[in-house]
Amino acid sequence: MKKTTSVRLFTFLLALLLVGAGFLLDARLSLRQSGQRLEYVYQRALGDLTDQVGSLSRTLEKARYAGTPLMHSALSAKLLEQSGGAKAALSSLPFSQEKTERISRFLSQVGDYALALTRKSFSLGGLEEGDLAGLSTLCEYAGKLSDALQDTQARLTAEGASINQLESLLNNVDEIEALALLDDDFDEVAKEFSELPALLYDGPFSDHIPQREPLHLKGMAEVTQEEAREKAAGFLHGEASALEFTGEGGGALPVYMFSREGEQVHVTRQGGEIAYYKKESHGLGSLSYEEALKAAKASLSGLGLPEMRESYYLVSDGLCTVNFHTAEGDVLCYPDLVKVTIELEQGGLVEYDGTGYLMNHHARVLAAPALTEEQTASFLSPLLRVEKAGLAVVPSPGLSEVLCWEFLCKGQEGRRVLCYVNAQTGLEEQLYLLQEDEQGVLAI
Repeated sequence: MKKTTSVRLFTFLLALLLVGAGFLLDARLSLRQSGQRLEYVYQRALGDLTDQVGSLSRTLEKARYAGTPLMHSALSAKLLEQSGGAKAALSSLPFSQEKTERISRFLSQVGDYALALTRKSFSLGGLEEGDLAGLSTLCEYAGKLSDALQDTQARLTAEGASINQLESLLNNVDEIEALALLDDDFDEVAKEFSELPALLYDGPFSDHIPQREPLHLKGMAEVTQEEAREKAAGFLHGEASALEFTGEGGGALPVYMFSREGEQVHVTRQGGEIAYYKKESHGLGSLSYEEALKAAKASLSGLGLPEMRESYYLVSDGLCTVNFHTAEGDVLCYPDLVKVTIELEQGGLVEYDGTGYLMNHHARVLAAPALTEEQTASFLSPLLRVEKAGLAVVPSPGLSEVLCWEFLCKGQEGRRVLCYVNAQTGLEEQLYLLQEDEQGVLAI
């Protein structure tokens, strides 16, 4: 064989080898990228499933304390939505078929059982002790499943995620084997409950909500950009010339937006009121809640607000956020919400949000309650013991206002529950679980 032929053959084989190696490398890279995408899908689905089951557990606990058919109906609709979301997330995860079927059936029966109890609560007989026991059982196992899913997520984060590891962890969650399954009698639910009357009026998707005007600013004149700049400078105790105009926004609450180094402030176009303030913070410090509350109250002075009363608060990452609201005499007005965040190093203001107050505060004419405290307390769940009661104005799903008797109650295992019963009709309007720990007090 000639030397030139040998060289050509060698070159050809080398090129063929390089091309083959390139294809192999490309295939391996594509496979790795596909694996990473699949990993992302699994991680997101696991997060969604964990969130939905956690919400399901809390809603089931609320359902145990619901005392009226209307509240059972509202919570049942929420349970159906949450169980549907959980099942959608479940379908994307590599559970074994046996475990998938068991979880899916459990989630379906949660919604079905809640709707079945809603139907029964509208009957003359009402709910019985055994009905509430069924809810307690579902709540218990939903809580166990939620804890197990959270533990799985924590392990994957700590150890580094991988598809094989995820599949192994999911299929070894012992709590799935013990999930409570109810009788098949609850699988069939009356079709008329698929459309709840509450969706047809005063609901969160009503067309009037996006066009709603801020009640507190009604009748006030519009201010110019320069007038708003002066208002912002006064709030910041600085020079107007140091503020940069960054634009307009706000949606239903139109505002002028200004900023200076590390700070931003929004002033309403109508009335020139401070709507929002935000300052960069490092989240350090150790002031007590009492000290933070004192600083938060001091920050409200000079804003022209009426006397504000604190309600719930949250301490996290060196910051304390306190919710304030107004009152008409002894009647609490929760729609007039103002949020104040204080940094716990020196007690400085980090964030102020007066949107709720500006949108909802107005001169109210409150009718005398048609029902007494004792009459409305009779509509509460038998599992609750009233500790404190008073009148309060609360927002409805359609953002109108309802005068209610507010009952702070104690339920089973020491759980504290807030119930709001319409002072005119006796309907149970809202129900919250109180979360109380070293980080604060929240209504969930």
